[in-house]
Amino acid sequence: MSLVADIPEPEAAPAAKPKRKQIPTKIQNILWGRAAGRCQYRGCNHSLVGDQISGAANANKAYIGHIVADSADGPRGDPVRSPKLAHDVDNLMLVCDTHHRVFDREMVAEHPEEVLVAMKRRHEERIRIVTGIDEDFGSHVIRYAAKIGANESSVEKGAVKWSMLPDRYPLDDGWIDLDLVTLELRDDDPAYWPTHVKNLQTVFNEKVRGRMERQEIKRVAVFGLAPIPLLFELGRLISDIATAEVRQLLRDPKGWKWDMSTTPMQCVSARSGRIEGPVALKLEISAPIADERVTKVLGPDASIWSIAATDAHNDIVRRPEDIAAFAKLFRRILDDIKLAHGEDVTVSVFPAVPVSIAVEAGRSWQPKAHPSLSIYDQNRKLGGFALTHRLEHTR
Repeated sequence: MSLVADIPEPEAAPAAKPKRKQIPTKIQNILWGRAAGRCQYRGCNHSLVGDQISGAANANKAYIGHIVADSADGPRGDPVRSPKLAHDVDNLMLVCDTHHRVFDREMVAEHPEEVLVAMKRRHEERIRIVTGIDEDFGSHVIRYAAKIGANESSVEKGAVKWSMLPDRYPLDDGWIDLDLVTLELRDDDPAYWPTHVKNLQTVFNEKVRGRMERQEIKRVAVFGLAPIPLLFELGRLISDIATAEVRQLLRDPKGWKWDMSTTPMQCVSARSGRIEGPVALKLEISAPIADERVTKVLGPDASIWSIAATDAHNDIVRRPEDIAAFAKLFRRILDDIKLAHGEDVTVSVFPAVPVSIAVEAGRSWQPKAHPSLSIYDQNRKLGGFALTHRLEHTR
C-alpha cells in the first residue's frame, strides 16, 4: 500500500469578468449637454458641478447610469440589448450619487426601463425648451394678491414661471410683488377699499412706474388674485401704454398655463334704448346678472348696457385671444355709451368677470377718452352690489 496520500488537483481560478469599456468622451459630452449638468431623476434637478461643503467649485458629482445595464446580469440587463446599448446616449442618464444608488441598487424593481426612459425624456425636453428661448422674450412679472373675503390668495412663484414657458420667461431680476395680503381688513369693512387702493397705488409707484418711464421695464406679465375692483385699479395703473400680457388662473386643469385646445370665447353686447336715468354696464363673463340686481342699486329708470359671454361660467377665459377680444368690445361699448349719453356721463359697472378680464378692463379704459367708471362689487354681507371704487374721466 502506498504511503503517499492523493493530493487533489487545485481548482481553476474563476474567469475574470471582462473589463468594462469606458464610455467615449464624445458620448459623455452629449449626455452632459442634454442634461444641462443636472440630475435627470424626476424631481431632483440638482446641479452636478461644484461642492459647497468642500468649496470645490468645479467638482464633478455626476454619475452616468445605464437604463438597460451594459451587461446581461445588471439591472434591467438583456443578453442581446445590453451590449448594443452600452454606449448609446439614449440609454444613459446623468444622475447624482443618491439616485444612481436608488435605481441601480436599492430599488431596482421599482425602476423598470420605461420609468427611467420617461424621466430622461421629460428632463431633456424641459432643458430643450428652456435653453431655446430667445433673450428678447424675457418679461418682468407683476404678482398681486389681496384678501378675497376672509380668504388669503397667493400667486405661487413656481407656477407662474413654468406657465410662461416656452413663449416667455421671467427675467432673473424681474419679479415685482405688489402683494397686500397682510392687511387685516375684510372686504365688508368700509376702510377696506380706500386702504387697499391707496396701498396698491403707493407700491406700484415705488416699484413699477418710474422703471416703466425710464424704459427699464419694457414688457410685463401680470398675475393677479384679488377682489375685482382692485384689479380694475391695477389695470388702470399699468394702462395700455405698457406691453403687457395679463394671465388667468385656470380652474381645470389648475394653473396659469393657457389652454389653446379650447374654442375662443364668444361675447355679445346689448345697448339700452333709454337716454335718461343713470347708466349701468353689466359685464357678464363669469355669470349672468339679472337687471333687478342693478335697478335695486340705481333705481328703476337705469339705462342698462351689457357685455355677455354666450356661455358664461367661471372658467371661461382660457386663451389670450379671449382677453383681447373682450378688450376690443369693452372699448367700443364705452365709446357708444359716451356717444349716446354725453361726455359727462358716469357709467356704473357691475362685474361678474374672471380676474384677467378685470385687469384688462382697467388697462383698456382711457381716462381722457372714456366716461368715468364707478365700480361695484357683490357683497352678501352688505346685501348686494356696493360701490367700491371710481375711475375718473379727465379732460
